[in-house]
Amino acid sequence: MLPRIPRDAARFEIDSVTDSTATFRVQEARWVRPGLSSYVVDPLQRDGLVARLRVIARDSATATALVTGQVSRVKTDHFLLVVRPDRPWWQSRVFWAGTLLGVTVGAGSVAVVR
Repeated sequence: MLPRIPRDAARFEIDSVTDSTATFRVQEARWVRPGLSSYVVDPLQRDGLVARLRVIARDSATATALVTGQVSRVKTDHFLLVVRPDRPWWQSRVFWAGTLLGVTVGAGSVAVVR
């Protein structure tokens, strides 16, 4: 069974296709990096899965993904979906807000007890 592709995956147009790779533009998506999983879908088939890919290279404007499994041939009229990676826990605003609240409550409790 294939994993479910998240609805919030970023959608990119495919610029060029070879036998085993696809190239796409990623100018404003700075988070795209080698190693990320991606999927090719066919918009005419209600985003039916065409292939799975893994990003292998990236420069300032484009990225290249290697086909790791395919159902049918990848074409330039398909779209590439890349799942944005989760942020590490220490970069989360919720973590730091909780830490600040905990320190404040702890310091306030110590001040009241003394």
